[in-house]
Amino acid sequence: MSRHLFLLQTFIAAALVATPVLCWTDDESGEPDAAGAVADAEAAIQQQFKEQIQPLLNEYCLRCHSVDEMKSGIRVDRLDGALAERNLRLWEGVREQIADEVMPPEDEPQPSQEQRRLLIDWIDEALGVARARDREKNGSVRRLSVAQYRNTLQDLLGLEEDVTSILPADGVSKEGFVNNGESGQLSPLLVEAYFEIAERALDLCIVDKNSKPEIQNFRVDLGRAVNPKHCPDELILGAFSRLLGNEDFLVTQLTPQKPFDFEPRMMRTEYRFIEGYQGNDTVRGWREFDSIYHAVFACVRGTDGYPKGLAYETVPEGLLLRPAIPSNEIFNDESTYGPKANFKISLRELPDQGNFRVTVTAARYDDGLLLDAGAAAQGEPQDGGVSVTDLSQPQTIEIPREGVYQIDVYPAAQGDPKQLSLTLGEREFAGTLTQPAFLVLRLSAGELALSTNDDVELERLVLTPLAEADDLRRRFETFERRAPHLGVHVGLRRDCGSTLAPVGEPQTVDSPELKAYVFEGAINDFPSPDVEEDNVNYLAGIREIGVRSEYTDGRDMPRLLIRSIEFEGPFYETWPPRTHRNIFIESENASDPPIYAREMIHSFATRAFRRPVENTELAPYIAVWEDSFAATGDFSASVKDALLVVLTSPQFLFLIESSESPEPELIGPYELASKLSYFLWNSPPDDELLQLAAADKLHGRLEAQVSRMIGDPRFDRFADQFTSQWLSLDKFDVLSIDRERYPRLTRDTKAQLRAEPKHYLRYLIRENLPLKTFIESDFVVANEVVASYYDLGDRCESGFTFVRVPVESDHLGGVLSQAAILAGLSDGREANPVKRGAWVARKIIAEPPDDPPPNVPALPEDDGAELTLREKLERHRDQEGCAKCHAGIDPWGLPFEQYDAGGLFRDDPDVDARSILPDQTQVDDARELKHYLANERIDQVAFSVLKHLSTYAVGRSLTYNEIEALKEDGLELKDDGYRMQDMVRFVVNSGLFLEK
Repeated sequence: MSRHLFLLQTFIAAALVATPVLCWTDDESGEPDAAGAVADAEAAIQQQFKEQIQPLLNEYCLRCHSVDEMKSGIRVDRLDGALAERNLRLWEGVREQIADEVMPPEDEPQPSQEQRRLLIDWIDEALGVARARDREKNGSVRRLSVAQYRNTLQDLLGLEEDVTSILPADGVSKEGFVNNGESGQLSPLLVEAYFEIAERALDLCIVDKNSKPEIQNFRVDLGRAVNPKHCPDELILGAFSRLLGNEDFLVTQLTPQKPFDFEPRMMRTEYRFIEGYQGNDTVRGWREFDSIYHAVFACVRGTDGYPKGLAYETVPEGLLLRPAIPSNEIFNDESTYGPKANFKISLRELPDQGNFRVTVTAARYDDGLLLDAGAAAQGEPQDGGVSVTDLSQPQTIEIPREGVYQIDVYPAAQGDPKQLSLTLGEREFAGTLTQPAFLVLRLSAGELALSTNDDVELERLVLTPLAEADDLRRRFETFERRAPHLGVHVGLRRDCGSTLAPVGEPQTVDSPELKAYVFEGAINDFPSPDVEEDNVNYLAGIREIGVRSEYTDGRDMPRLLIRSIEFEGPFYETWPPRTHRNIFIESENASDPPIYAREMIHSFATRAFRRPVENTELAPYIAVWEDSFAATGDFSASVKDALLVVLTSPQFLFLIESSESPEPELIGPYELASKLSYFLWNSPPDDELLQLAAADKLHGRLEAQVSRMIGDPRFDRFADQFTSQWLSLDKFDVLSIDRERYPRLTRDTKAQLRAEPKHYLRYLIRENLPLKTFIESDFVVANEVVASYYDLGDRCESGFTFVRVPVESDHLGGVLSQAAILAGLSDGREANPVKRGAWVARKIIAEPPDDPPPNVPALPEDDGAELTLREKLERHRDQEGCAKCHAGIDPWGLPFEQYDAGGLFRDDPDVDARSILPDQTQVDDARELKHYLANERIDQVAFSVLKHLSTYAVGRSLTYNEIEALKEDGLELKDDGYRMQDMVRFVVNSGLFLEK
């Protein structure tokens, strides 16, 4: 480490300790009478505890709930009359147990009714006194979570690349959130990581504006015989790499048009290798190569076989691709050679860093529907039909009228199924001829050129128009309305497959005309090969750009036509790039280093700190620049040194709400802008929020700003982070699925199911639907993959876009029946009512079970008998120390026995889903439980939602008084059904959010 960097770290370490984040003074301006009354009441409570309550606890409770024996994980010996905040919930639990005469147990000495009443009355009075306390606010400070830090850094600098991967995971609070101030500690290791990240980020942003950037730009054109001067060498790229014939793809190195000077980066064409140039065959001997086609390959890799038609086909217009069917999975990863059809450009050179752009020119092919096995032929030509018998030569036929036709093909002789290639006009179709019924397509009236492949002898071909009411025609019309989904992936080739990552989201190709589809990313966010500098292996160090027709659920889809694939990187629209200009702002003082440096640092710090910066506050950063510039004379490097300190300062890394006194204060306008944006966007405030803060108008325009922010695409960050953490979706992430039992729960399907809860919650909030729909609804929010998993595929035609899908089945609808949640609360083989019940208690009704006591016994073995899970749980509850905990867990989980470990409903009459809930309500299944929660317990569900929203919004656990106030104040939303967006607004407008 350089001495200068060491000094910077020392500076920051001192700043972290010395910065006056919170400040307050003794306040004597309150109401002494009220404060004195509370103090007197507390003194009386403590005196009564010492004289009357503690002896009762010692006599009836300590034998089982003390340091020597801690049944159910509870110690009463630590309770006292001081009513510490951390003990108030325990006091409530003690009261409940005494009032219900659950404690002491029947086989223990019992207090008299007068003693019980004394305990209950004292606890009630004590809790009332606790609620009367004024909690000191004293402002707050909390570190940005990893996701917030990443978003903030990228927004501030305009960076595409994620440079935060070295950060350790955030700590998780007891509520499940990672933005909690108490769990977000700052360690020396973390400070060091912040330095490394900031230095890397600034290196990516700041360039030498007088130098010429180097840009790589090339295009691969695809199509039959598109390359008249193809390479004569035999091209080999390892096992199962089906290279397109070089005559069918053309590589052109380009020089893009730019408004600035640059150096084109041309790929090497000359290579010398000693091995690898005969694929997997062992070879050892130097060989020289001189062709771009030994540097760039058009390759299809994947497992053999496609269920219907050819996985890919080259036609004059380009390359036709069917959806890339995921292959069987090994160790939660794609198997050896990836999906079918897995097309990619394999090449030896891509830029080492910077943004890139991939432009795919593509169209939806004017396709026909290949018919499934068992489809019936239409027979002899009917009215308007055409029969063709001489198929040995290409010929032209007359189509009498426009319409949808079924094509039946009859082979001349029976035998093994043949591969038929059929050309109709300029369209080409191929498939295995297992039956006469072959294809349905739309034809125009008039002449039509027709030909077939020579190696299949045919008797005749019949074209029959289908009536509008024909089911097959309707199926075709649904098919032709569909559009393929184009996906681009970047990564590297391995000997046994590929490691690729998607570039953005798939794009729908719904036009039959060729159009350009643009995908952008940062090259270092994608897998890259680690290869020695002087590599001598032909197969080593290969990068890949994958282009796919993305698979949803196996439905018939028009093929994707790929005409060309163009790559440009690093991609710059201007030079210097925007990332540089965000720092080196325009100024008439650019020729005066001290003045210009001050302007730049002030501008940057103002944006970094999300508020105005005073000159005195700016002084340390200016001093860093002055020292660095004096030592090196390098203006850019010295600016970078100063900004490095800015990016590692508490004002950037923390959300700070400074307080003048312990009394509640209205949050400042800039503090509100940040608090609001990190709540609803998980990122820093935008210009509109900051402008309103500068004009001191933000408090008065909260309603309009909340509406704007919920409608903004950045609200997806809230939906993702809040939903994932609240509903514990990380359990689904780490779930190891039994592939034999649940083959449909593939890696790709899991990814889409994982997204369902966040899209559902986002939809409910944006539409401001009643809370009841969170629990039970007559719709799901799904895309084709999710809908297909729920056997709703025929109701959804949205591709990868999540949309509202109506359902009639009462086992779907609402968050409680979503597969990601239910599967995540299993072990991957069997459903688990204990996990599911604890989750409902903790997340949905905010009645979390106590932590299990130490050495809790496992579920009993069968002892030779075949016990159901319910019977095992009953035996487990009979064991000492288990009954109390499970009484508040199992009843919530047993109704979900109707759902398997994959999260799907199982219509099995032998499944016993009955349950008696803690309030003695009996439900027969999950449907009745959802109805009960959505009606009888909707107030408690609303409280749970508000509690979790508030906890996430303020970044800390709520106090006892805040929770009790939330229960009462939240009831004002009841008359309108606890609408979801209204609950978000309730939190934003609460004193909990607006005061510090």
